[in-house]
Amino acid sequence: MSDPLTWSPIRLGRWFGTSVRVHIVLIVFVAWSLLAALFWPGAEAPLPHVLHTAEWLGLLLLALVLHEMGHAAAASWLECDQDEVHLWPMGNLVGPSFSIRSGEHYWVALVGPITSAFLFLVTTIGLRVLAGAHVPWSPFGNGKADFGAPMMAQGLAPAGGVVWATGWFAYWNWVLLLANLIPALPFDFGRAFRAWQGSHSPIASRDNPAAFWTARSCVLVLGAVGLLRLVISLGGDGWVLIGLALVVESMVRIEARMLEEGGYFDDGLFGYDFSEGYTSLEAGTAAAGPHPESALKRWRRRRSELRRERRMAREAAEERRMDEILTKLYNEGRSSLTDEETRFLVRVSVRLRNRTKPT
Repeated sequence: MSDPLTWSPIRLGRWFGTSVRVHIVLIVFVAWSLLAALFWPGAEAPLPHVLHTAEWLGLLLLALVLHEMGHAAAASWLECDQDEVHLWPMGNLVGPSFSIRSGEHYWVALVGPITSAFLFLVTTIGLRVLAGAHVPWSPFGNGKADFGAPMMAQGLAPAGGVVWATGWFAYWNWVLLLANLIPALPFDFGRAFRAWQGSHSPIASRDNPAAFWTARSCVLVLGAVGLLRLVISLGGDGWVLIGLALVVESMVRIEARMLEEGGYFDDGLFGYDFSEGYTSLEAGTAAAGPHPESALKRWRRRRSELRRERRMAREAAEERRMDEILTKLYNEGRSSLTDEETRFLVRVSVRLRNRTKPT
């Protein structure tokens, strides 16, 4: 696993045909939160504080699971091909794709925030009506040590109770909703924006700078607001925004490197578009430099070649699986196929049809 985006050692199986894994960032976040609770300077009884921390971490994981199950269910229902999911604290740590696939419906990306919004509204209204409690509207919490706990007339809800747990669940869904409305990768709205571009013009969108500059604008805004919060409030929550800005910036740099190396190579043979004749090779091929290739460029080129080889191997495996399923379909009939085989057949057929679609 040389790519940091795929450092996901824990596999959670397949949800509606989508493979789901736990990224190392989520594992580190859970471990750090538990250790911080154990050594929290203001906690007179460390064990209850650790147990309450473990409880709201479990509620975060529940919110993440429901969020990603919304994506997977939508992909299954719309018969779209969804990439492997790598869970991190803000949802799915997805990077730039090697191709802009018109078959990926932008509704698949939007269903996650819609799911979180629905869960947030239901739990918030229920808390307000039944218990007179309200959830913090700030994504940074209520300013207390128990930052996600709901507020009641007499103060914070008692830790560990039903109102407290429901409030924490609503708070995490609110955080997931706000974070995934950021129009840049790895967040859902950034995925939706790119899928919408690809569904309208898969070839032209490759060179469309709108997504790139939108992501760069998000980096500037998140970084500036984070620095401002550090200066004004003298708290640590500004580092969260700065961290998100760094994550988005890393995605922008990965995509820029992919474009430089010819990472988008689905549009034609070996990355070239022959729709305008062989003269497209002249426009698409970079001029040879006068100096020898540097060590960094050689390393990047080797990485690009390895990525292409892995992708070609994955496609070859899918073709073999497709042949096996088609043979089974021919010999035994459609009723012999399992649900997973049927979804695989439909998904690959849609992808191949989109590739051969005239532009």
